[in-house]
Amino acid sequence: MFGSFLRMQLLNPRRVRGMLLHLPQFARVFWRLMGDERVSMLAKLVPPLGLLLLITPPALELDFVPIIGELDWLLVGYLTLKLFIWMCPPDVVREHVAQIARGV
Repeated sequence: MFGSFLRMQLLNPRRVRGMLLHLPQFARVFWRLMGDERVSMLAKLVPPLGLLLLITPPALELDFVPIIGELDWLLVGYLTLKLFIWMCPPDVVREHVAQIARGV
């Protein structure tokens, strides 16, 4: 990912559009995984800790820097959610993704 970020492939308009289109489904998967008892409590602590990291004084000071202030929110949010999904059992994640794809 870091290599693609350096080559600016991360900001490809097609990828950004695809991410925005899938954002509602991703939010549903996230919400379902937070409520699933098969997901460990350690994994469920990752998103609140990421949010706590964003409201610490050093992170809040970065918000006054024009571009970097927004990038830290995006980067921490992305890495936090990616870590949360990675820590969840893969079969549980696949089950919830399949249910959302079927419209259940």
